[in-house]
Amino acid sequence: MSRYWPSALLLAVLLGVLAIPLSARANDRHFGYTYEAAVLAPGEKEIEVWTTYRNGRDTRYTRFDERLEFELGLVPGLQTSFYVNLTAVGQDDGTGHLATSTEVSVSNEWKWRLLDDAADGIGFALYGEITGGVDELELEGKLIIDKRFGPLLLAANFVAEHEWEYGIGETEKELKLDGFLAAGWFFTPRFMIGVEARNANIIAEGTWEHSAFFLGPVVSYSGDGWWMTFTVLPQLPAFKKSEGGGTYVLTDYERFQARLLFSFHI
Repeated sequence: MSRYWPSALLLAVLLGVLAIPLSARANDRHFGYTYEAAVLAPGEKEIEVWTTYRNGRDTRYTRFDERLEFELGLVPGLQTSFYVNLTAVGQDDGTGHLATSTEVSVSNEWKWRLLDDAADGIGFALYGEITGGVDELELEGKLIIDKRFGPLLLAANFVAEHEWEYGIGETEKELKLDGFLAAGWFFTPRFMIGVEARNANIIAEGTWEHSAFFLGPVVSYSGDGWWMTFTVLPQLPAFKKSEGGGTYVLTDYERFQARLLFSFHI
């Protein structure tokens, strides 16, 4: 497998999406990792293209996550989404050589907005997602809160994810608990610069293994019928490290990651 295939795949997807006629409205996301409570109106559709790059674990490690998402507004306050996910990993195989692997999975997301910031003074939504692959199953739930104060946008997410990995004769289970905080300032109605923070925790077999912290900048821009968001999240010194671990949690998380989102209203 070529290490350049994720970029080639993304380019092909973008060229296909660009051929779709665009409308003048979009359901914007202003942060790369932190969700907002807004949902599509009934009958509205969007395509989102995700690229997440990760680098640096306790051995040589590079990873690309590509997601192609189709969103659909169902009834007022409720939307669903379908994803195709492709992951490419290159890591040291223990002999100094770079071993590569790929995984394909599919996801289904449901998002239900209970409160709207403009009408109710605060935005609040519930989110659920199921992901299935050849040897894994993930269930994820989110509480989403956001609030706009003029040019200032604030958002927070509280996330629980249960993951099962199936091997020969055994099943590994993990519970991941994450918290996200984000703030952005609109310098124009279309252009925002902000910051995102993430606290990631893993509980395996009833034991809290470690807690990693990430903090970095985000920039977003909204066009007519499209938007894009780019976030860089380097890992900071850990709150809680594995026994015998170093300054960072590099067994399950990367030293550096970045995410680029494109979305087109169709």
